[in-house]
Amino acid sequence: MAMIRVREKNQITLPKDVMAFLHAKPDTYIEYFIRGNGVFMRPAQITQRRESIFRYAGVGKKRTYATAKEADAFISSQRDEWDR
Repeated sequence: MAMIRVREKNQITLPKDVMAFLHAKPDTYIEYFIRGNGVFMRPAQITQRRESIFRYAGVGKKRTYATAKEADAFISSQRDEWDR
């Protein structure tokens, strides 16, 4: 049986064979659960978070246009970039 030492701030280093078994690389997430007197680990299933619409609140406040045509031209150019 292999051992892992717990370091300062409760940090551990997982051995290469454990990382390979979990298909884990640095900065990936591993979930764990406790059953009985054991701790079990598996690769975490991460779903991408949707961006909040509030992230865009106030984005256009600093833009001003002299005419509606200028505003329409800017919006069209932005749409063209989105479609790329």
